[in-house]
Amino acid sequence: MGASKERSTLRRVVTEELDQGSIDRLLRTHGTGVLSLANGADAYAVPQSFGYDGDVLYFQLAANADSRKLAFIEATETASFAVYTTDPSRSVVVDGPIERVPPDERTAAATAVAENAEIPTLDVHPETPPSDLDFEFYRLRPTHRSGRAFRSTVERETES
Repeated sequence: MGASKERSTLRRVVTEELDQGSIDRLLRTHGTGVLSLANGADAYAVPQSFGYDGDVLYFQLAANADSRKLAFIEATETASFAVYTTDPSRSVVVDGPIERVPPDERTAAATAVAENAEIPTLDVHPETPPSDLDFEFYRLRPTHRSGRAFRSTVERETES
């Protein structure tokens, strides 16, 4: 009897840059991502639902008086927001200043959030009743947008 041979496949991951149309499509079709904020050397990243109107990302934030998120937003000069999918593997990162939406622009923010955001629950502060939370709209005005797509390719098959 001969020894059985084992086959293995070597794969290589290929990275491709997304064009602006593909970046826009990913932002319009996925309503959650990770918002990253900074206060000096301290960083804070939080999963966040969002709306996108083709130019600006909007967030409806629920916060109590001791909100760590709002404290970081106030201290952040440039925020980053990442959206990603796993099948197919793609990601988009948007950087820019984050600010409270002025009262006269809240309708546009609410529309973008209603059309795009995936809001799983308002119970993000289980110890605080919703009536004790403040709800505000914030926006991230992109100064930089980038995206990547990842796919694996077969490099070669080997026998051992």
